[in-house]
Amino acid sequence: MIKFLTSDIGASKKVNGVRVVSRLDNTNHFIESLQKYITEGENFVFVVSSPNSYLGNNSYAKLTFDSFNMSGFKFKNLQIVDLRTDSNLENIIKNASIVFLAGGNTIEQMDYFNKINLSEVLKKYTKIIIGQSAGALNLADEVYCSPEDESEIEEKRYFKGLGLTKINIEPHFKNTPHFAEENILEKILLEDSFKKSFIAITDGSYIVDDGKTQTLYGEGYLFSNGSYTQICENGQTVDVSKILSSNNRTK
Repeated sequence: MIKFLTSDIGASKKVNGVRVVSRLDNTNHFIESLQKYITEGENFVFVVSSPNSYLGNNSYAKLTFDSFNMSGFKFKNLQIVDLRTDSNLENIIKNASIVFLAGGNTIEQMDYFNKINLSEVLKKYTKIIIGQSAGALNLADEVYCSPEDESEIEEKRYFKGLGLTKINIEPHFKNTPHFAEENILEKILLEDSFKKSFIAITDGSYIVDDGKTQTLYGEGYLFSNGSYTQICENGQTVDVSKILSSNNRTK
């Protein structure tokens, strides 16, 4: 199984206030990286974060599906996993050419994943999983979920995830408002990094975990022991497993 941990793949953008499909963000050769593993484009499976938000699920799934096809992958079928379809989850995943875990509310999404037993179903899956934002966070063994705004500061930030990677990311780094002038979010990230090291990535950057190596493509930062440092730039790659392993030995 190949896992892609992404921040924002750029599948859509707003034009005059309306969200429209766009080509995948290829700043760091995302399309070429996918092409190494995608041999056929049959069934594109989109797993949601809000299982009963049918209109939104339909819209974002179709935009994502169309973006992949616009970028040269030519998937034939789109299958959305939410409350309408999850009773057939095992069969849907078994026949998936690619599984896309959507962004959204991280805790709500993981609660849904637990209800449909997604972790056990994915253990039998051997192809490609792409997690975007919340979907990427929830791929981890233990999820680190930073607050998105001040109202979420007291919510749980560590919980069991899907168990498909040991990498924790902080998505949308530098794109997320820092809760006003005091940079509250940055202070929280630095404090939390004493407990768990994680990789902050900007939109357009991503990590590929093939089970042996975990390679960061593009701009990324290591948060650990109360500080952070840049470990990769756009156009570059680095093996983050080696960085995290070395960092853990020095703790």
